[in-house]
Amino acid sequence: MRIRRLLTTTISLALGGSVLAQPLAQGVPTDPDNIPGLEVFIEHAEKFVPYARTETGEAYLDAVKSLPNQLRRYLWVDRQFTQAYTEAEYAELDDRQRRGLSFRPVTELAYYMAISERPLIDMLPLDLVVTGTEMESPEGLAGKKVLLYNPRVITQGRLLASLGADVTIVHDQQRVAALYSEPGDAGKIRGHGGQPDGSLRLIRSSWPAEDADKVGTGYDLIIASDWISRGLSFKTAQPPRWITPGRPLRPLAGEPDTFLESVAKALAPGGRFMNYAYGPIQPRVPSHNLPYSDVIFPFTSEMIEQSGLEVLALDADDTLYLLQASVATGYGEPMVREEDEMPSMTSAYTILVKPEDEGASE
Repeated sequence: MRIRRLLTTTISLALGGSVLAQPLAQGVPTDPDNIPGLEVFIEHAEKFVPYARTETGEAYLDAVKSLPNQLRRYLWVDRQFTQAYTEAEYAELDDRQRRGLSFRPVTELAYYMAISERPLIDMLPLDLVVTGTEMESPEGLAGKKVLLYNPRVITQGRLLASLGADVTIVHDQQRVAALYSEPGDAGKIRGHGGQPDGSLRLIRSSWPAEDADKVGTGYDLIIASDWISRGLSFKTAQPPRWITPGRPLRPLAGEPDTFLESVAKALAPGGRFMNYAYGPIQPRVPSHNLPYSDVIFPFTSEMIEQSGLEVLALDADDTLYLLQASVATGYGEPMVREEDEMPSMTSAYTILVKPEDEGASE
């Protein structure tokens, strides 16, 4: 639970208007005795290392040490940091939309983890999708094109770019747009550990329903982590009281039967699409329905076949690694249980590949 307590402390102090926080990106680093900073993130990255399955996974965790630590800024935010607006965006809001917002500083740790995001977990799908390719090593990842679909923080993109990848983040989230709105947030990213420099760009878009030209094609990897699943993306038969009946938590951009076709068009021949989903086990209480407990890939075999993609893994189980890595870093959700008990969390991943051009080897 230590990480959760530290994050709570960070957000409480940062969003509470600590006099230590600076409004400028070049402000002095946070005093770690008062507000936890990147040293917490580095500590947890080191605890993740035993669960890395490739050299690239290890390099991803080690690259945390190269993350900039002077990226704080002021934003209009709500108390839980679920909403965020720049000053210019705030000026366009009406009185109702402004209700509950305060002009507060955001610290380094909040910049990389928000209040409860888990970018280190993204090492798990990265490991799985590069296995069996030259990208298993960071040298093989350098120069590759990577598309990240709707991550809730910039961290995964920055880490991959510091390993030499050319990374595009496509998202449609107001908090992401406001939090990463300054010039230094994207662009050229200095390489870590002898890796060449990479690049990072952010595109706010309801891709693939729009902006296909802007996002582009030729991607070696497309990764969606904790965003697409049957429980999150499709309607639920019995939604909990706090969800509009029939409305998914994270609806897909575009029609389900064309979503994978758009993914296939964006991939280079031989490119891979990884979907990694995790969530709590569904409670055995009929009135307490958790839609995100359903981590199954939401697309039918017919949709996959129609897209032209081929299946490398379909709803494969990665729960053991998810639980072990979570427990090692102090998260309380995946409580350690007896061997004969059901785990408190579950995970499933799907990897699809775009076939190589038939004439590529001729």
